Amino acid sequence: MVEWVNLTVINDNKPNPPLLNDWGWSVLVETDQWTLLYDADTESRIMENNINVLGINLSKVDAAFLSHYHRDHYGGFEYIGKVRSGLIVYVPETDKVLTKWGLTPVTVNSPREILKDAVTTGTMRGMGINEHSLVVKLSNYGSVVIVGCSHPGIDNIVRKVHEMFGNIYLVIGGFHEPSRRQLDVVAEYSRYICPAHCSGDEARNYVKSNYSNKYCNVKTGISIKLPAL
Repeated sequence: MVEWVNLTVINDNKPNPPLLNDWGWSVLVETDQWTLLYDADTESRIMENNINVLGINLSKVDAAFLSHYHRDHYGGFEYIGKVRSGLIVYVPETDKVLTKWGLTPVTVNSPREILKDAVTTGTMRGMGINEHSLVVKLSNYGSVVIVGCSHPGIDNIVRKVHEMFGNIYLVIGGFHEPSRRQLDVVAEYSRYICPAHCSGDEARNYVKSNYSNKYCNVKTGISIKLPAL
């Protein structure tokens, strides 16, 4: 299992000047074993600007991951294709756009390891959308779960990961304006909860108020170093 994970939020809905931002989601996932780009926001100009400001070296990225085919998650891959032509991007259904930008999409319908101790949940469907999430197995702590928009339900995703691997250390990403019941399920299974992107202020405030010891704030440009928050 990986010994540490560092999550750098390249873009989130919540701004953090002087970085640029818009409605979108992108995270650089670094471990002692590999580096992966999770989603790529809406616009290439924001990805290019923030990657440069944050000092991210794309030549060190081993692979990329697209949670689902909505533009606020794939739009910036146009820039990535110019910088890292041929980069493998793990996707949850047959590619619609990445090939024409010089990238190499690989469809993963079922759970499988894509990098050492990094596993896709496999395609899950909800709200008419095919989506998959990333699970990173952190030594001695449990799983780090990164989601895009949680169209299949953040509670369903968390339950599936718990069934697959047991303890969940942290869940981060867009929860798609979940109900309180769904957030209670996440809190039941996860040590830390980091609502971002499309989660909504109501979800953030609910977790912060009711699970203050689990809540972490997410905005554009922050880094979260694990296992220590």
